[in-house]
Amino acid sequence: MTENFSRRSLACVLGLVLELSEARVAAAQQRSYKPNPAASLSKQITVAEAAVAQKPRDPEALMWLVKLYQAEAEFGKSLPLLERLVVLAPGDLEAQRFLGINRFHAGRPREALDPLKLAAQGNPRDDEASFYLGLCYLALDRDDEANKAFDRLAEGVRKNVDELYWLVKGYSRVSSVMLSRLAGIGEDSYRMHQVRGEYFDLDNNPDQAIKEYEKAVQLRPDLSSLHYVLGNAYWKRSHPDDAVAEFRRAIELDPRNFMAHYQLGLVLLEQNNPADALKEFRAALNEQPGLVNAYLGLGKALYQQKEYAAAVPILQRYTGLAPEDPTPHYLLHQIFRRLNDPAAAEEQLALFKQKEATAKAKKPAAIKFPEN
Repeated sequence: MTENFSRRSLACVLGLVLELSEARVAAAQQRSYKPNPAASLSKQITVAEAAVAQKPRDPEALMWLVKLYQAEAEFGKSLPLLERLVVLAPGDLEAQRFLGINRFHAGRPREALDPLKLAAQGNPRDDEASFYLGLCYLALDRDDEANKAFDRLAEGVRKNVDELYWLVKGYSRVSSVMLSRLAGIGEDSYRMHQVRGEYFDLDNNPDQAIKEYEKAVQLRPDLSSLHYVLGNAYWKRSHPDDAVAEFRRAIELDPRNFMAHYQLGLVLLEQNNPADALKEFRAALNEQPGLVNAYLGLGKALYQQKEYAAAVPILQRYTGLAPEDPTPHYLLHQIFRRLNDPAAAEEQLALFKQKEATAKAKKPAAIKFPEN
């Protein structure tokens, strides 16, 4: 399996592990409001519910009951309390983290993003907030952002070669067990076909990936994310018409799926349809202004439409966001030539050559093994 597949699998495994550890931690932390070690958890919940009924705007009482519910994995019961709590105490980072986690468990990953971002930004050492933030991005097919969240999480691990090795090996074992459990309880589920499709996709086997994704879509035709991954697989296999149909279906099911808009824009550019590609790139950026590559796509579409003056500020914005990429400079060179600005054209050509040379110099050389 590739590194990205391992990262996805590890994310799923860690989610299950953290849920169990969260319950144990919450059970210990709940004593902070009214300690009663002799009482059973159900008895403590009864007492805490009475306290909240008496003081519905008391943040301490609300948090006490939230933690007790968390200990029982009663995420549905915790959620309305947390919605109330973050209004009463918006600066409570723990409440924001709990709210994000509970929304994730309620199947609302998009709504979980904001509280998890607040928790992670407010406390960069909050590994659980970063982890669930990564899971939410995965659930929304925002892999690049998910990888950044997991990278931040990994950066917090002590930089010790042996320790890192054993952690990787241990998580791999747990991942293998969890995948076996997934196969056992859902052999013919859409999730199992999706996992297999991801494996074949990342293993550069698009034909097998397409077969698995198609099976997943047949089982759950209502999921935008499945049409999105199937569209990507079709595009990799050079089936652009099929890819367009799947991306459009993904957008029908979820108009806010900005990655489907973006990928559809790329395919339409490839099909020499810059007018429709423009609409898709703009839709992607309206939903997610931080989608850097969409600015390059938008600039290319404007260039193909011969809207040269409009393309210049878009491409210049992209150069600021991705300063190492030589591509926009060549496009700007061509544009300034057509706008009869030879000095600007030559400047862009020089930047293109400079950045292209730098990129080639940074490219790692192929590893050569000694011959026998």
